[in-house]
Amino acid sequence: MASFSFKRRAMGTRQRTRLFVLAACISLFSALLAFHQMPESLNWLHYDHTQQFSSLPASDNLAIIEIDDKSLDTLGHWPWPRSTHARLIEVLNGAAPQTIVFDVLFPSADTENRTSDAAFARAIQRNGKVILPMYFEALGTQGVVVESPPYQKFYEAALAIGHIHFETDTDGVVRGVALKQGVNRAYWPHLALALTIQQTTHNDANIPGMRSPAGEVEASAISLQKDFYNLIPMPARSQGIRHFSYSDVLQGKVDTQLFRDKIVFIGATATGLGDVLATPVGSMHGVELNAWTFQALRHAHMIQSISPLSLALATFALVLVLLLVLGKLSPKLFLAGSVMAVCSIAMASAIVLLHGHIWMPPAAAILGLALFFPLWSWLRAESMLRYLREEIADLAERVQPANQPGEQAQAARSFLQQIGLINNTNLRITQSGREALNCLATAPAWQGDEDFWHRQLQQYVHTPTSSASPTGFDLITRTLAQLNTAKEQDRKNRQLIEQSLSGLQDAVCIADLCGQITYTNQHFRQWFLSGERIEHIPDLLSTLTTLRLKSGLSWPAALRNLYLGEHTFYDEVDFRHHEGTNIETRQQFLCQISLVSTGGVHRDTLIIAFTDITQLKAAEQARAEALSFLSHDLRAPMVSALAILERHSSHASIPAEDRGNIEALVRKNLDYAEAFLQLSKAESLPDSAREPCDLHAVLDAAHAQALALAATRSLNIIVERCREDAWVLGDISLLERAFNNLVSNAIKFSPSGATVTLTLSRSEDTLHIAIIDEGPGISEEDQAHLFKRFTRLGDTRTHGIGLGLHFVATVAAKHHGQVAINSAPGKGAQFTLQLPALSEQELDAFFADQ
Repeated sequence: MASFSFKRRAMGTRQRTRLFVLAACISLFSALLAFHQMPESLNWLHYDHTQQFSSLPASDNLAIIEIDDKSLDTLGHWPWPRSTHARLIEVLNGAAPQTIVFDVLFPSADTENRTSDAAFARAIQRNGKVILPMYFEALGTQGVVVESPPYQKFYEAALAIGHIHFETDTDGVVRGVALKQGVNRAYWPHLALALTIQQTTHNDANIPGMRSPAGEVEASAISLQKDFYNLIPMPARSQGIRHFSYSDVLQGKVDTQLFRDKIVFIGATATGLGDVLATPVGSMHGVELNAWTFQALRHAHMIQSISPLSLALATFALVLVLLLVLGKLSPKLFLAGSVMAVCSIAMASAIVLLHGHIWMPPAAAILGLALFFPLWSWLRAESMLRYLREEIADLAERVQPANQPGEQAQAARSFLQQIGLINNTNLRITQSGREALNCLATAPAWQGDEDFWHRQLQQYVHTPTSSASPTGFDLITRTLAQLNTAKEQDRKNRQLIEQSLSGLQDAVCIADLCGQITYTNQHFRQWFLSGERIEHIPDLLSTLTTLRLKSGLSWPAALRNLYLGEHTFYDEVDFRHHEGTNIETRQQFLCQISLVSTGGVHRDTLIIAFTDITQLKAAEQARAEALSFLSHDLRAPMVSALAILERHSSHASIPAEDRGNIEALVRKNLDYAEAFLQLSKAESLPDSAREPCDLHAVLDAAHAQALALAATRSLNIIVERCREDAWVLGDISLLERAFNNLVSNAIKFSPSGATVTLTLSRSEDTLHIAIIDEGPGISEEDQAHLFKRFTRLGDTRTHGIGLGLHFVATVAAKHHGQVAINSAPGKGAQFTLQLPALSEQELDAFFADQ
């Protein structure tokens, strides 16, 4: 009785410890996900669906005068003379609107009509309440940004100036805005903020939004700084701002008194003229989004994002509490409680977003709960399986063997002989048998016992009996503990154990030290014994003969190693069989063999479990192919590291040499991530995404790159091209990158003063774009492996991960073409992309369908 109580307390303690450790680990994992904002796409999916139920205060004092298609038809093609806008202001002056906000850029003077500019400037000055937009423009490919405010006369006459940029997320959807931006200093307010400042009293202390970390900017650096980031709440579908056609207002077709005391936004909505932005509630013109942003800002409805650290701490605490509660529920309530917890978190996040205007991404917490359910269920199943193993071993002593004692004794002797524990002739113990006995024995009295294996054989004539007491902690183990009250009824005990183990997804086999199978579950019989009953089950080695170990070991050798001290064996198993047809079926299993002790004196039972991993193996290949997607997640921290290095480059705390090495390593990893990302893009390119591409443009881009790379090498760059059109159906960015890879390699391996030739030619229906260098060349042996993934050649290649030429071959294949090489050692190399040409008829048909 004391043993029963001790085992029950011990099992309860183990289960509580596992629950706490698992809950703490998953909570920490969820907190890390939340801190690094990894499940971003899931969070945005929830955010966008929640925004469908959003609404903003009524916009009765807002109006939009849109430059629509009707206005273009009436007033002529764009751009209109500035005098036209001056006339509109004069028309509106009669209604005395509160403010006029232009969402139309006027960055420079109209050199052909300066009187028009003067008229517009006078109209702005007479009104006195006109706000004009400005924008930031990136110059070239080096990331240099310049400010483009309105023309000087307009700038001086305007009431305020505001930028018109919104923040676009990685999925192309506009959800946020930086209320202040500027080159090297976030000086310029957003157009909505500039309007709000004129309507109320605002300063930096009460401007909402997440602040950017303060940092010094080098005097030589020119970069865009952003501050006061906010998420933009969306209006309800039933809400709207009244729109008026520009031409109707200008021609007096609209009663100007409708604009009295109104805030009037003027912007373009005409097809191909106005900016159309993707938002969580659908497409929206820029002028309308500016108006709604102002409406949310002046009513203090802008959505604030919780800081990563606060979100991580809240996620950790919430997930830990929920998991500790859910882990103590019964399986039925566990499932229902998990679903309810997930729904509650999603709903709470939506309510806080809609009514509290605070965005708390819920995906990390939901993923933690989703991960806990299978893991805790698995741990419970493992605990149940361990308990059942102990009970099966105890009951096996009470059940008479299915075969006759003589047959069992013969099979047992054969088993011990085959694995080398007793001698084949005189049945005496071998040296391996003595070593195995020393490993199996848990008491010194058994070590060196020459009659140990002989007594093991004698048990098939006389089966000993013993007793043990089970215990329990939660619902499953407490139910199993009831086996002790019915232990005198061996048939009932065995039936309960069989039903419990049959519910497992693993195939389980139990055998004694002599290789005689004492129990198999339903899956084991179905998979390996064609559903045979226990009376017809052969010995262990005969059963395992049809299974091939991946390690190459034979089953006798594996079992002998288990007896010689390993006690636990893991390996993958390949099982091929025919199911009544000539078609061979292959299954793969994970095999685990444990050598355990049921009586407390020595290890006396083999527990063998087979887990079907056929589908898992198939999924592994798919997951490996998805590795390239991870490169996208690798880029963000490396870019951040570079930004930090640049920000602190003037500090002396890090030596210049170390800083340079760090930057070089980060950029190298960034190149690796970019290579994976581009390769993934190429591999997943569907035919439906291809468009007509001009290979002359590809050649021009490669020529520009070649000139830049060859400037320091004194190389001669020659371009030879055909005069015919060279159109192919494909992705222009992938084609340019693929050919630029070839150009970079050619210049890299060309000696100083050599000539590199870029050619474009056509033969019938095939276009050939090639690069010819005078480098060291490539042997035929290396050419055979040149385009394989992760292939790097010998000393002639630079350090890399071997994806450049594989990317070129992938792009060629995705464009239904191929890449060819013509090279020999010492004679340079010629790489040619051969692509199917797009005929004039196909080109016309493509554009006709658009």
